[in-house]
Amino acid sequence: MSNLHTSASPEETIRLGEEFGREFVRSGVVVTVRGELGAGKTHFIKGIARALGIDEREITSPTFTLANEFEIARTNVIAGKMPAPRDSNSAPRVLYHLDCYRFEKPEELLALGVEDYLYPKHAATIIEWPERIEGFLPEHTIQVEIVVVSETERQIRIRMRDEG
Repeated sequence: MSNLHTSASPEETIRLGEEFGREFVRSGVVVTVRGELGAGKTHFIKGIARALGIDEREITSPTFTLANEFEIARTNVIAGKMPAPRDSNSAPRVLYHLDCYRFEKPEELLALGVEDYLYPKHAATIIEWPERIEGFLPEHTIQVEIVVVSETERQIRIRMRDEG
């Protein structure tokens, strides 16, 4: 998957999220998704969930709960709903979905249990509005940025945080 994509619809954004999820989402991965309100962040995350065998209809932005947790059945790997990991320990067992939009201060993340979310051992973490907790993000975070080009078109850029 290259690092710059164009989407012409919400369905295409979901499909790009699914491709991304199959290629990049493993245990220990932290992914940030940036974009203005209505840019398509949740659609992209629905695609990641689909790649992990999670019913994408369950994915909503956790603005008021701050964090959602989704169990990933090991049968998803066996049934071909997830890419076969290089080893059985790399397939995540849980997907954490955080929304930091309501955070007034980055320290509020500490109350949620920062270690579990930012350094997941058997899970993957997706974070919306990561700019609110920038100082806490792991060095090797995968960054997804969605830019609104027009009413229907979006540009989606994927890069590692340490790439600048």
